[in-house]
Amino acid sequence: MESEANQDITHKSAAFSPSNGSQEQTIFSTFEPLVILEFKPKSKQAAQEWLTAKLQAPRTERGAELIVKTNTSENSKETILYIGATTERLLIGAEEMKIQKTYRDGSLRDISLTDLDNFNNSEDLDRFLTTAEKQRVILKGMESLRASEEETFIPGYPKNSLYPGKSIIKKYLSRNIVSNLFPLHEEEKLKRLGDEWYTMKNYFKTQPIEKIQEYFGVKIALYFSFLGIYSISLVPPAVIGVIYFFSPSSMYREATFAVFNLIWSTVFLEGWKRYCNSLCFKWGTVDSSVSFSHSFEEPRADYYGTMGRNLVTGNPEPVYPKWKRVLKFYLVTLPIISFCLTVAFFTMLAYFWAEAWMKKNAPQNLGIITTMNNLLPTIGYAVVIGILNNIYRTIAVKLNKYENHRLQSSYDNHLIVKLILFEFVNCFICLFYVAFYLRDRALLKTFLGTLLVTQQIVGQFQEAMVPFFFMQRRQKQVDKALRKAEGSAAVTKEVTESDQDVDKMYKKQAALEGMMDKWPGSNDEYLEMYIQFGYVYLFSSAFPLAALWAMLNNFIEVRSDSFKMCRVFQRPFVEKANSIGAWQPAFEVIGLISVITNCALIGMDPEVQKLLPSDMSAVNMVLIFVAAEHIVLAIKASIALLIPDVPKWVILQIAKQEYAAKQALRKQEADKRMVEAALKKKVVLDAFSRRSTVFRNDSQSAVKEPL
Repeated sequence: MESEANQDITHKSAAFSPSNGSQEQTIFSTFEPLVILEFKPKSKQAAQEWLTAKLQAPRTERGAELIVKTNTSENSKETILYIGATTERLLIGAEEMKIQKTYRDGSLRDISLTDLDNFNNSEDLDRFLTTAEKQRVILKGMESLRASEEETFIPGYPKNSLYPGKSIIKKYLSRNIVSNLFPLHEEEKLKRLGDEWYTMKNYFKTQPIEKIQEYFGVKIALYFSFLGIYSISLVPPAVIGVIYFFSPSSMYREATFAVFNLIWSTVFLEGWKRYCNSLCFKWGTVDSSVSFSHSFEEPRADYYGTMGRNLVTGNPEPVYPKWKRVLKFYLVTLPIISFCLTVAFFTMLAYFWAEAWMKKNAPQNLGIITTMNNLLPTIGYAVVIGILNNIYRTIAVKLNKYENHRLQSSYDNHLIVKLILFEFVNCFICLFYVAFYLRDRALLKTFLGTLLVTQQIVGQFQEAMVPFFFMQRRQKQVDKALRKAEGSAAVTKEVTESDQDVDKMYKKQAALEGMMDKWPGSNDEYLEMYIQFGYVYLFSSAFPLAALWAMLNNFIEVRSDSFKMCRVFQRPFVEKANSIGAWQPAFEVIGLISVITNCALIGMDPEVQKLLPSDMSAVNMVLIFVAAEHIVLAIKASIALLIPDVPKWVILQIAKQEYAAKQALRKQEADKRMVEAALKKKVVLDAFSRRSTVFRNDSQSAVKEPL
């Protein structure tokens, strides 16, 4: 099977290979570095040369078949690899990765090397793929380098063992042999995108989602789209909340506002699913369950195990027993998470102890000073919550990696569940304690408002002010980076003859972007929205202004996040996505829990209890409010059913595409049968012709033969 795959790679490469030396020289003279890899200073030369050779080796020899140019700066002794690829290699990789492009009929189809002429913009194959797609192909090629049975350690590092099937590049990164790996920005395109995205003149305009998707990929575009839609959805509850806040307090007002919020959250989440599917269809990543096609996800680059074969595709890949992962979860992950949840619980108890001590010992009747003293424990608790959340996120990531999940989707979903579990307890347990154990509605309102506002102020400082300081620091380091880039032109060792082919412009750009921070991923951003969503909807009847504060925060969040993407972070490798993943059901679960909490709050209101007969038992009261809760749940379920997840036009277009694909396949099979029939007919005619010729020759010989 592996030899057949190698033959297929060789055949595809031969179809694009240059016919003479001059063409090959042209390819190298127009070399464009797309990805930068920086080795840690003083890393072992053997490890550098081994990885470089792997990246350059043909794929038939288990290499990545990429173009690599090496540069070593004289002052820092840091080796930098400028990585690119030939157009042929990029197109072959794009076909294998099933990257979709626009076909001549306007539909999106997987790239096919045998049918390139029928794709739009295929006249210039060098520009057929976007820069982001090229970088994605290169990353895939680098991640495909996996250790064999014979390669048991990294050369120069005998203690850094390699498991069969372990991703070599990930091992280099985890052991800090490679200090940096990032794709280069497109400076002109990035500047135009930033001007349209976060500048003051376009501050209140809609985000350029299509351009974000083209430059940063589907996964990041979906995050910013969700953030924008969620922020807009907060406008109605924010307006109603302001009106209710300034109106006289009553049981009817709070109940009406809570019911509206509960129904509106369902409308928002269902509407988002429709919009998300529309976007994913346009971008060619619509859910496979919608298109009824079967795709087989490849293992994560970090996944390790003994080398085996995929039972479906037959391709070689690592195999790791499921029972080991289960044991790791129950014997290691679960106890650590339980300990973290216990810490969160006792932190909450410490807060209430500090609040009671402050009220007992702090001086009273001092006006604003007394008010601030009373708020100090809550503000301190909000800060401690943020610190514990950051610590736990680091623990959750390490535990998730330790479990060794095979698929990236499985890895992401398990990580999201871990993050949600702790943050839900850490952020909301105190609110549940006040609402349903202390039953202090006034304290709940004060506590909820203080927590929400304090966390948003701290969050905005991190989101907006910290990036500004980073930019100031970066400006001071520009001159140093430029000197470093100039110094890198003086090569201490000639690793390859093509070292000087790297343009000085790319050296300066690589030096500058190497100082930028890495994009940490969207999980932290979704988690921030998730907690905010809980503050807004879980206790709607207690704090009507929650939606207003959340909306104001999010309008700033959109621009600060876009600023960071363009000016603070390194360019991330693009990722495909067909939804926001496990975050969608996570938000829906919050919506369901909010029905229970709001109905319970309203049911425990003294004004509501006065409306009920005085001789009514506690059991009957509970049954009444459970019935009310089920009515609201039924309304939410009805709305979810009435709003289809996939728009009708998307279903229609998918059906058309599947029909066209089946028709094309039938035509292909019919043409194949016609060719086979013609060949068979020709064989029969040729055989008949040969037999006729032999018969005539035999007859003539018989006539000429004397009696």
